[in-house]
Order: sequence, then C-alpha cells, then structure tokens
Amino acid sequence: MEYNFRPQWRPWFFQMRQIPACARCGNQHIQTFCFATSKQCFKCHHIGHYARMCVFRPNQEIQKCKDVTQTKIKSKSQKDRDSRRIKEYFDSKSLTRSLPFANLRDSAFKSCLDSNSILKCELTCVKQKLSLEQKKGESQTDEIQTLPEQLLHLQSVSVENEKLRADVLRLQDNQKRQSVTVDNCQNHVKRISELELYLQRKIDFILDIQQKYEEIATEKRQFFNENSILHLKMDDYFKQIGELSVKLKASEIEKEQLRSTLNQRTVYQIQNRNFQPQFGYFR
Repeated sequence: MEYNFRPQWRPWFFQMRQIPACARCGNQHIQTFCFATSKQCFKCHHIGHYARMCVFRPNQEIQKCKDVTQTKIKSKSQKDRDSRRIKEYFDSKSLTRSLPFANLRDSAFKSCLDSNSILKCELTCVKQKLSLEQKKGESQTDEIQTLPEQLLHLQSVSVENEKLRADVLRLQDNQKRQSVTVDNCQNHVKRISELELYLQRKIDFILDIQQKYEEIATEKRQFFNENSILHLKMDDYFKQIGELSVKLKASEIEKEQLRSTLNQRTVYQIQNRNFQPQFGYFR
C-alpha cells in the first residue's frame, strides 16, 4: 500500500463552520483581501495563489502520466520508512487533537485568554495555599501547647521506671543470695574442674596442631627449595639443548656445503673424463 506524504491541508470551514477557506491561500479570512494575490506559486510560477492551492498541471506532466503504464513498486525499506513516518505523524496529531483548544485558531485562542482571569486564578490559588498554611499553623500551635504536658508525663514515667528497675535489681540480688547453698557450691566446683580439664585437652590439641603445622611448613620449605633447584637445573638443561641445537644447525650447514662441494667435484671429474678421448686423437 502506497502513501502520499504531502501535507494534507484541510479548509477551516470544516472546523469553524463560519467562513469558507480561501481558494488562493487556503486560510480562513475575509474574501475582500488576500496575501496570496501578489505572491508567486512555486509550482506553476503564476501569480495569485500559493503552491498548496495550485491546480495547474502542464502538458508534459499529462503526457508523462499517459505514457507511464507501470507503477513503481517500493522496496521493503521504503515501505517500512513510510509506515514509520505515518505512525509518527498520527501520534503527533493525536497529541494535538486531544487538547481542548485543538480546533481553535490562534486568534480565537488568544481571544479566549484574558490576563485578568489568569491573575484571578493565581490569586485564588494563593489564597487557598495561605488558608491551608494557616490551618497547618493552628494545628502546630495546638501540638506545641500540648508538648509541655507530654514532657511532664514522660518525666514522671521515666522516674517510675528507674524506681522499678532498682527494685527489680534488689530482688534479683536477694534471690541469688538465698539460692547460694553448699550443694550449689559443690556443683559449681565440679563444673569448674570439668571445664578446666576440657580446656587443658583443648590446649594440648592446639599444641599438637601447631607442631604438625610447623613440621608441614618445614617440609613445604624443603620442597620449595628442591623445586627451585630443579628449576635451575631445567634452565641449564634448556640452555644446553639450545646450544646443541645451534651446533646441529651449524653441522647441517657444513654437511650441505660438503655435499655441494662433492657434487661439484663429481661433475668436474665427469666432464674431464668426457673430454679426454677427444684430445687423444691429436696425439
């Protein structure tokens, strides 16, 4: 489906239903005067109307329309672009149409606006805010007046709480003193001795673990030293291997040189053998 993205100008009389739109400029105004009477059209280059209201079609365009038999088919990207543009256009229009003054012109909208009404609205809003603030201030003053009474009540409550805490502590001390007997002391002594034995066992266990840890640490150090020695030996072996590989390459190069010299000598000997019988006839 193909779309036309040229601006669709709607005459104002469809909205206002008072004055019809002008055929020269497309705007709504009094028919006796129009700005487009002295303007030149960008489409047909005639004077007296705007390009958006132009109806003139030259003969070349008519012939082209007659000659064309096939319609141009848009690509997928062009269709996607057109659909995206249509969506954006309708979204923007929906926002403007949702406003209450969308169908009003600028002059009508300006006439609706009145500075006195705006000031009155602002004054009413300010008065409402002031009344709310006064109500809040009155409520806060009432709360402030009740605060001293609440403070006195809290102080009395805190004093009573301290007295009750002191009484509770005294009762607890008395109960502890009354509960302390010979049997309880013996039980506490047994319990203390058991705890001492348990602590001694734990201390011995910790000492054993420390000794084992020290032994493991010494073994670890020995392994680390041995590992470092082995790494040094490995480095020496790698160096020796590198030197041997260099020597092997040098020996291979010498071997190739000897082969080339031997080949040259064999070729020279063969050539000499081939030339010896020819010189024998001259003898």
